[in-house]
Amino acid sequence: MSRYPISIWWVRSDLRLEDNPALSEATIESEVVIPVFVFDLKSEMPKSKSRSNFLNGGLNDLDSRLREIGSRLLIKQGDTAQELAKIIDGESTIPVFANAGYSRHSKFVESQVARHTQLRLFSGQVTIDPSGVSKENGEPFKVYSAFRRKWEQVYQKKIFRTDYQSLGIKPEIMSSCDLHSGKNSLARSSTRANAVRTLRKFTGLKGGINRYSELSDRVDQNTTSGMSEFISLGLIGPNELFEVADYLRYSSDDNRYLGSVNSWRNQLIWREFFKHSLDHFPDSENQSLNPNLESIDWINQKVDIDAWNDGETGYPIVDAAMRQLSEDGWIHNRLRMIVASFLVKDLLVDWRIGANWFHDKLVDYDSALNSGNWQWVAGTGFDASPFFRVFNPVLQGRKFDPKGNYVRRWIPEIKKLPSTVIHSPWELPRPPKNYPSPIIDHSWARKRVLSVYADAKSS
Repeated sequence: MSRYPISIWWVRSDLRLEDNPALSEATIESEVVIPVFVFDLKSEMPKSKSRSNFLNGGLNDLDSRLREIGSRLLIKQGDTAQELAKIIDGESTIPVFANAGYSRHSKFVESQVARHTQLRLFSGQVTIDPSGVSKENGEPFKVYSAFRRKWEQVYQKKIFRTDYQSLGIKPEIMSSCDLHSGKNSLARSSTRANAVRTLRKFTGLKGGINRYSELSDRVDQNTTSGMSEFISLGLIGPNELFEVADYLRYSSDDNRYLGSVNSWRNQLIWREFFKHSLDHFPDSENQSLNPNLESIDWINQKVDIDAWNDGETGYPIVDAAMRQLSEDGWIHNRLRMIVASFLVKDLLVDWRIGANWFHDKLVDYDSALNSGNWQWVAGTGFDASPFFRVFNPVLQGRKFDPKGNYVRRWIPEIKKLPSTVIHSPWELPRPPKNYPSPIIDHSWARKRVLSVYADAKSS
């Protein structure tokens, strides 16, 4: 088979050399592969400083790894399609290999790149291309359990290999910025080595995987895999994650341990479900998937939204989570559900407003997971939480932060309160003066939202 003399690996959310189908195929079909990343000011570049730093660190790490094998990462700034076209310089026979994105904007950028280049797209964000998991009639699944059954039937273990000898450079083209100087050298934790180390720690003999099904919802302990940031930038591949999960499944006779592994693996399949859903329904980033709930009469009071943003709602578990989100750019998935439910159902604020706030704050932001989870909580998505399920922030706090240690960490104003009232300080004869009273009564808000949703469903 004849090979291309040269090709481009368009680096996107796949900052890795391993388990990378686009890069793997490029090295198979090409004599020389040029890695290129484009900072496109019109694209979904992170607004969060933490995520921007994490991205810069990941790019820095990829460039360092490429230099070790005689290549380097070419960084350009500008319109993605135009910058790639400039590198090709009219050579229509030079192909561009890339892993597909699933958001509407990603698809638009791909269409623009395809107009100027010979674009080849692969499925590097998921284990199975969205076209490969469908009903008998070809329609996409809208229920997770049915999707998972089909996914299990189709899934095959595989890891994409890369021929490093094909990775090269184009010395006459210079990068637009230096990744190894100043602010661009930040975020040393966002490396491939750290991603692998974190995964091994979580899945090791004494790792969090051992009690995952039992403790994964606890917010007062370190109970998560810690992999979300690495996965969002593609520092580790989906096939690698499932390879580890399946190895753990088949190497254990401990039913309790097996249950934990399966719980974690199911979360990985949920990720696939949300990715596939966004690919099939790209409008779902900003449009409710349930047409019966598109006409909800949202209130969207600015004072309520500001209190939620700032962690000043008077509900400690909500406020602690929102303060951590602003400080760290990350919160536990249980907390994401709690604060989303409070915003949407207690305050009657459009879920899209909350989703946009997460977009601006999360280090591990992923458009498919963000819109999928917000629509799940709001009850407007596929296989969503029932509209009548309204999280009680006090009960959620008591259940998943029973001693109040998480709340104390983020709300020093009430850290000296006893555990019995740490999640409901207004119950004290003398509530703390330096912490706000609840901005809304949850019981009343629950009745209101059930009425509003019922009206929307019947309209």
